[in-house]
Amino acid sequence: MHHLKRPWDTDVALPGKAWVVVRAEKNDAPSILGALERGEFYASTGVELEDYTASEKEMTVRVREKNTAHYRIVFIGANGRVLQETTGAEARYAIHGDEKYVRAKVIDSNGKMAWIQPGFVRGGRASRPPAPDVSSGAK
Repeated sequence: MHHLKRPWDTDVALPGKAWVVVRAEKNDAPSILGALERGEFYASTGVELEDYTASEKEMTVRVREKNTAHYRIVFIGANGRVLQETTGAEARYAIHGDEKYVRAKVIDSNGKMAWIQPGFVRGGRASRPPAPDVSSGAK
């Protein structure tokens, strides 16, 4: 919804081309807003995640594979620094303690993407608790 006045431009984010998946206990406004406030969501332009977690020691990502797409999972830290890049539908990044934060970006071979919210690293540990299975979340 960033570019409502340029519907002819295929290089911009048009309505209906991206969405947010939240981890909510119920499919109602208070639960969804609560998940958004807690950062328990990911944004996507087509890539769906099977699961992702962020703990004190690691971040993991598992993609829901579609058709014949191939996946690249990039773990990113402060100032956009690439911490690790993995080819495949699953990846794990071990927290070292000096990252400030870690987030993941998933890119498929068709150019579609998903972005996971950052887990902040304080005192050598990520600050977010392990996340529940994303498959129970609402769109």
